[in-house]
Amino acid sequence: MITPGAASDVITQNIAKDYEHNKYTFHGYLTSSALAGLVCDAAKDLLVAPYKMKTAVIVSEDAAWTTPLDAGYETCLPKIGLKVLDHIRFSPDTTDFTPIFNKIEALKPDVMITGISHVGTQPTVQWKSQQVPIAMFGISSQATNSTFWKDTNGGTEGVFYQGVSGPGVAVTPRTLPFVDAFVKKFGNTPSYAGYTAYDEVYMIADAVHRAGSTDSDKLVAAMEKTNYVGTIGHVEFLPNGDPHVHGLKTGPGFITGLMLQWQDGKQLNMWPKQLAAGEVKFPAFVKLPPN
Repeated sequence: MITPGAASDVITQNIAKDYEHNKYTFHGYLTSSALAGLVCDAAKDLLVAPYKMKTAVIVSEDAAWTTPLDAGYETCLPKIGLKVLDHIRFSPDTTDFTPIFNKIEALKPDVMITGISHVGTQPTVQWKSQQVPIAMFGISSQATNSTFWKDTNGGTEGVFYQGVSGPGVAVTPRTLPFVDAFVKKFGNTPSYAGYTAYDEVYMIADAVHRAGSTDSDKLVAAMEKTNYVGTIGHVEFLPNGDPHVHGLKTGPGFITGLMLQWQDGKQLNMWPKQLAAGEVKFPAFVKLPPN
């Protein structure tokens, strides 16, 4: 079994705890703690260096996957120069974000660092309608989908979100041909899990060929030797003995992820610099620190 979209660290931790029983599971997306590190890397280059941002509030939905994400944020944000003023975890059933935004505004942070997946439309729409003067940056799973502009009536203008791929970004030579074929078939670009699910079908097929068998244990051994260039980068799995065994290797040469921003109805990649498709633009209502 390989999961293309779940992020919780518990997946790989459980494999590490009981490898013999759980070795048949592979984590085909980034763990929450890995995601936190990549968001911090992007924030350092996009927020701290050019805009001299110094303070942040972590805003996440209260879910299993955000517990290690938020712990990662709390560790890495101060290291890149963003002091964490508060850490807000809200119920995924929240429909009115006014009290949350009021609380954040009172703290006057330079940026909100987000961890939202199941709740995305409502806070984004209210952020825009209430003209909350604080930039939104981090994980917003729904923002990875090309329909998010329509879903929020353009409320997502200026929102930054972490992704593994994005429209028009040639992460590898396989990325854009896949996107073009997907758009032709379905009429919209894939969400983050579309890229991983596509890659993983080929990774499993490749493992079957290399193993010369569909025997479970032989397949596990073959999957552990995965060395595959997919739509999101160079995929290799962390080895047995690693606390995140069967998780994806991250960093230069492996999966680095992207940081995209919604601008004028389009998802434009802003980071890493060599893959940037435009310049950062904040909505007029967002207040930036004096430079």
